[in-house]
Amino acid sequence: MAHIIPRIQGSDHGVTEDGVAVTTKHFPGGGARENGFDPHYAAGQWNVYATPGSLETYHLPPFAAAVKAGTSSIMPYYSKPAAAKSVVQHDLAGNTVEMKPYGFAYNKYFIDTMLRGQMGFDGYINSDTGIAHNMAWGVEMLDVPERIGFAVANAGVDIISGLFDNEAGMEAYNRGKNGYYETHPLPEGFAKEELTLTDEALDRAVARTLTELFALGMFENPYRDPDEAARIVATPSDWEAAADAHRRSVVLLKNDGTLPLTADKRANKKIYAEAFLKNAKHAADSTAALRKELADTCTLVDDPAQADFALLFVSPSSGEYFNATPGYLELDICEDKTVCNVDANGKPMADTHTETTLHGGKRLAEIAASVHANGGKVITNVNITLAWQLGNVEPLCDVLLAGFDTYRSATLDVIFGCFAPTGKLPLTLPRGDAVLAVNADGVCISPNDVPGYDKDRYMPDSLKDENGKAYAYRDAAGNYYEYGFGLEG
Repeated sequence: MAHIIPRIQGSDHGVTEDGVAVTTKHFPGGGARENGFDPHYAAGQWNVYATPGSLETYHLPPFAAAVKAGTSSIMPYYSKPAAAKSVVQHDLAGNTVEMKPYGFAYNKYFIDTMLRGQMGFDGYINSDTGIAHNMAWGVEMLDVPERIGFAVANAGVDIISGLFDNEAGMEAYNRGKNGYYETHPLPEGFAKEELTLTDEALDRAVARTLTELFALGMFENPYRDPDEAARIVATPSDWEAAADAHRRSVVLLKNDGTLPLTADKRANKKIYAEAFLKNAKHAADSTAALRKELADTCTLVDDPAQADFALLFVSPSSGEYFNATPGYLELDICEDKTVCNVDANGKPMADTHTETTLHGGKRLAEIAASVHANGGKVITNVNITLAWQLGNVEPLCDVLLAGFDTYRSATLDVIFGCFAPTGKLPLTLPRGDAVLAVNADGVCISPNDVPGYDKDRYMPDSLKDENGKAYAYRDAAGNYYEYGFGLEG
């Protein structure tokens, strides 16, 4: 946060005319999601803080850094704190956190007391899209105008993102003046002043959002010169800086000496290349693009049994937005894996379904066997968009790399020895299903509110190895694929 916000906004004290306003999300941290459920759905509405001090230790510091760096806006999440499933947490002033079961965009304690009062945030609060009509977790008993009033007047939200329901907003305002609650009952536990828009609340919200527009110079000149914009975007040094960042981000996880696969090592050698994705058509298109990129520098073959080297680009996918599964978020790189369904309370059921995170994933073992039978080597790059389990991939490989939606050209630069790998893992990759298991009561064996690098503090001894580690994936060479790991060459 301290690094990127000033560079995007144009200064270390807020957005400038030549900068881009930054919204930092999702306050107070989406990492406490119960068993990986998506808060776009009811099953994901809870944030569970099961371990002492986790909110203050892991979740709030990035937002405190963003506030210090002058972020223009902060966006709360849909979810709500789960007091019954959490241990006592403390805020940054050492006070016991009040965990009222309202979505964070409706939660006055988190927004007003903690974010504004303790962290000193003076920008505007931009709610996530859909809080008034869809993901109104914790305030389902309120109608839409009441939700608008409760978020803006009570909690301190300044923009309800994606809301174009002006009539509901006007209704929330008029109810404070036309005696509505003299003839209509107040929802139990709420006060009229919490549910209606006041002039004071509207003035505050408008002032905060206009402040950003003035800082951006939007009233003096809301337009940019498109030719100048195109020139700036095309600046060669910026593109080279981006390419260099991509190259430096590639993480070398495993190497038996095959890399660097320099031109002399590739001479008179045959290469099989294929890209794997969840979608079959996308995989075919990506494979065609990969082979085209390699055609001028490599001798390609269509049969892995003829290959001296296989280059496999593996890009699994799971739990895309608005595409919930009947079970838990699947982190295994798998095809047609049988897993349990979950009930409305997020507990595992006897019923099952199948999950696929990688189309053609079962062929990885077949390809590896064919290449190895030919005396060849398998080089695999996994695209890390989630904390994937690598048990179905790593044992098949002689070389394993990790990328992060990285330019393929940057990964190939590392593979072909044009750039020595320097990247380090920014997260910990889990060992397998055993360290992600959820019991009959819906409680995960590895606490949801603790990041991977610290989970071993809470894992059962029965899962720990001779080094006291349980959570991180460990390869045959004894390396743990945990935060900060990466081979250099």
